Amino acid sequence: MTRIHPRSLLVLALLTATAAPAAAQAESAQAEVLFREGREQMEAGKIAEACASFESSQKAGPAVTTLFSVGVCRQKNGQLATAWGAFVEVQRLARASSDPTDQQLGELAAKNAAALETKLSKLTIKVAHTVPGLEVRRGDEVVDAGAWNQTLPVDGGTFKVTARAPGHADWSTTVTIKPDSDAQAIEVPALAAAALGGGGAGQARSEKLPVLFGAGAVVLGGAAIGFELWAESFNTKIDASHDNAERLALWHSANWRRYTAEGLGVAAIAGAGAAVYLYVRHGKEEPAQVARGVQLVPVASPGLAGLALDGRW
Repeated sequence: MTRIHPRSLLVLALLTATAAPAAAQAESAQAEVLFREGREQMEAGKIAEACASFESSQKAGPAVTTLFSVGVCRQKNGQLATAWGAFVEVQRLARASSDPTDQQLGELAAKNAAALETKLSKLTIKVAHTVPGLEVRRGDEVVDAGAWNQTLPVDGGTFKVTARAPGHADWSTTVTIKPDSDAQAIEVPALAAAALGGGGAGQARSEKLPVLFGAGAVVLGGAAIGFELWAESFNTKIDASHDNAERLALWHSANWRRYTAEGLGVAAIAGAGAAVYLYVRHGKEEPAQVARGVQLVPVASPGLAGLALDGRW
């Protein structure tokens, strides 16, 4: 934890003691409320919460006093790079302001920034191999291309650095930065091209499809034969019956089973045809021989007539 300049604490105490100047500088009721909340949180020792409140107040109503408070708070929270950046921005704004308080804060911010600069931790993200659409992220933040290969101040912590680009495999690594006086460098390697075309899950699925269709065709064909045999079993009952009403009922029962068998048979042939088509299209070895080896064979037996597939798939 770095020591904060005594005058910084004095100025912050003066800002805390008088709410009216803070309200005037905040330029909006929302900014004033957030500033007061940050001040109360700072007094209660809730540093991280206070920093968030001060930054929200700055967004709602930008003011030099609020930004200075952000710098002091971030410094107390151990975020030296963020604090240094806030103090540098206070200097810039104070130079353009004619307000005596702003100018005083600008002078104090310059001293704080100079004291912090020698303690800043730094990170260099080296990018030697670029490809179209390359994006580099540090955590959730996109690193601008202009910041690549630059040694830049960074708060301490553990960061995941990710590189991605269209048509290439993602790359990532993790780097841990000490809170102060640390220097780390990581190098983003050339991204490997993503696998395209054959291979992988897509190829595995394309190989499975003909098998699935073929298996389905076999099941449907077996069911069609079963229904046809079931329908044939009613013939004996019809011949044995002498009741016309009963014979008619048995005939209808046999017929709907026969129609079901025909439908299942058509579905089986369609499934087998799809399996053959997918198999040949997939490009197995000797596709011409595979195509020639598949043929429709007439099948005939007592009470059963249809077509069967003969060949290999």
